Amino acid sequence: MPADLTPGVLPRVAVLLATHNGRRWLPEQLDSVLNQSGVDVEVFVRDDASTDGTAEWLAERSAAEPRLTIIASDGASGSAAANFYRLVQLAPADREFYAFCDQDDIWIPTKLSSHVRLSLALDADGVSSNVTSFTADGSRSLVKKDFPQRRFDYLLESPGPGSTFLLSRRLIALTRDFLNSAQAGTVPQHHDWLIYVLARAHGWLWHIDSVPTVEYRQHDANVMGANVGARSALSRLSLVREQWHRGQAQLLTRVAISVANDTFTAELTLMRELVDKRDLRSRFALARRASQLRRRPRDQWIIGLLIVAGVW
Repeated sequence: MPADLTPGVLPRVAVLLATHNGRRWLPEQLDSVLNQSGVDVEVFVRDDASTDGTAEWLAERSAAEPRLTIIASDGASGSAAANFYRLVQLAPADREFYAFCDQDDIWIPTKLSSHVRLSLALDADGVSSNVTSFTADGSRSLVKKDFPQRRFDYLLESPGPGSTFLLSRRLIALTRDFLNSAQAGTVPQHHDWLIYVLARAHGWLWHIDSVPTVEYRQHDANVMGANVGARSALSRLSLVREQWHRGQAQLLTRVAISVANDTFTAELTLMRELVDKRDLRSRFALARRASQLRRRPRDQWIIGLLIVAGVW
């Protein structure tokens, strides 16, 4: 369960900020984090071999801002997820709550305090939310992630962008323990997928809130983007055809089994067999579970058809 709080003392939230060539967006993003209301916020940042002056700007800003701590890089990580994984491993372990922060978004002022309240009220170890995507030309749209959670949705999708996550101390500890003991090639390529799997398979509650808490900037350097529009759909279909998505699902299923409580182990073992096999009988058996694999009804039909056709 989330950590108990001392009456009259603001909850401490450690914000883990991963940067790489984000100098042009960082001032606005960091200000929106440090100006969060109703929480005692600290930012721990690790720069991943930037070449645009990001590291130098962070050093200058941290010299004047005691709530900003730079975690020294021990070499280029190679991806945003790997950078976040190192932050989880290296950040202090004694804060009540933890949050992930991208370098190019903008947080609404009550993001952290509202999610802390939800975590405590619902006894949820993880909280995420919808976001509002925006572009340089002023276009804005809701990115809806709060479709009802399904029995095994955590094996095929995240609960929203990692930049919306608020995590309990024990969930961060579980993640850290997994990362510290993981063998090469067994760590999923997206940190938001991994943490969702760890929480859900362990039997801990995750809440996806309908209120957008992040202004989600869309630009050419986005790692994943808002997952809307035809271009995004084609990109993800390509990953499906190349078996990348299935490979990640196989990996996530094994992670889930490694932390699952007795209630979920038998079901997850069956899911591992169905995800691993490609024969017609197994495909139909897995397709019959399509309604439990994705949250959005449209996506349930799509994944079911892709599984039966042997594309996924």
